[in-house]
Amino acid sequence: MTYELTIEPLGQTVEVEAGQTLLDASLRAGVYLPHACGHGLCGTCKVQVLDGEVDHGPISSFALMDFEIAEGMCLACCATAETDITIEADIDDEPDHEAFAEFREQALRALARDSAAFTYRPSTLVSSICFARRDRCDYIGMFKDHQSAFEHKPWVESALSDRGIAGIPWKYVADEEQLDLERSVAGGPLMLRRSRTSGGTGLVKVTTPEEMAVHWPHEREAFVSVAPYLDGGIPLNVGGVVWHDGVTVHPASIQLIGIEGCTTRPFGYCGNDFSSVHDLDRSVLDDVDHGTHSVGQWLRENGYRGSFGVDFLVVQGRALFTEVNPRFQGSTHLSSEISTREGQGCIVLEHLAACLGIDAPTPMPLREIGRGGGSHIVLHAPGPGRSRIDGLDLASKLSERPDVRRIDVLTRPDLVTDPGATVARVTVAGSVTTTGFDLFSPWTEMVKDVATG
Repeated sequence: MTYELTIEPLGQTVEVEAGQTLLDASLRAGVYLPHACGHGLCGTCKVQVLDGEVDHGPISSFALMDFEIAEGMCLACCATAETDITIEADIDDEPDHEAFAEFREQALRALARDSAAFTYRPSTLVSSICFARRDRCDYIGMFKDHQSAFEHKPWVESALSDRGIAGIPWKYVADEEQLDLERSVAGGPLMLRRSRTSGGTGLVKVTTPEEMAVHWPHEREAFVSVAPYLDGGIPLNVGGVVWHDGVTVHPASIQLIGIEGCTTRPFGYCGNDFSSVHDLDRSVLDDVDHGTHSVGQWLRENGYRGSFGVDFLVVQGRALFTEVNPRFQGSTHLSSEISTREGQGCIVLEHLAACLGIDAPTPMPLREIGRGGGSHIVLHAPGPGRSRIDGLDLASKLSERPDVRRIDVLTRPDLVTDPGATVARVTVAGSVTTTGFDLFSPWTEMVKDVATG
């Protein structure tokens, strides 16, 4: 039996035989889909099923988690069609696609005069455009491949550990030694992590040997980062800027993680509370301040410049380094607003100044900045499947509270919103959490109402 496979956003239709994988049918028809392992282990070929039914085949549940299946995702290298099917492929890294060609043409035209460009996060596409306009355009920031090195978590945390910076006790376990490790899960839950993660993806908590066998991520590096699950910790985030002659820090916050109604990911990013962080013991903020400066100094010694973020986990009054974010962050917007209200340089302007080679200002102690506070809650589309969400209706529900300052980054009903995509960012005047893993009661109910409404 033969089915029709329609591939969006290309709008191209190819034939797929019963039992033939979507990836194989696409490649044989001359349609490139991003892929790597070809065996359902890495997740590179993940696509969204817009219409029709598939058999998922033999996949790793780490490469495609249960909630992603519920949201209509599949792995093209293993999935086979059971009906005519329409999928949407992630072609963001395919610069030959028509949309990218149009963007590139418009960017080249815009940068044809004296100009400057900087990005939230370096990308190959923007770097290549700016190189082609180097005689007229200053690219303010890191080159993509240089910045990418700082996103490799085992390299960064090993180097920082060697400098005496206390962190999560990650061990790096070769795939061949997985069975030896399974016995240790009897001593308590473990965290498994890929080497490159962002926004809470690539992390999974396992409590039994069976879960470890199912969720073990088989990647090209052939090793996995493993650490004990530290219950009761408070997740902190702080921004900073690396200059040619120093490091400055910016307001700290308690990070909102995995909150029901805000995200479907167990460790997904949901926002920041810049108010409650100042209720922590002064010694904790001093430890975070010192740790952030130490991380920034290491970044500077290795050629990094500009904005960065550091995550910590406060466990029993001790701040443990968790990871570096070598870029702007989800907290950047509110952090900049708070700094501006306090008459200080915001992280965006300091990023620009540092990348232009200007001398660093005199740093201020972390405990003395950001005391104006505020919080923002980031809501994500729950799924399953793509949907049309009325952001104005959502905003009207949330704006009933007097402490809401602003609701932005709203999706619209004329847009198709993917599962997990941001649908709104709600900025409020005060605190919303003390733990980072739940919200105060009024916000809990309101978020759930929005998620189910």
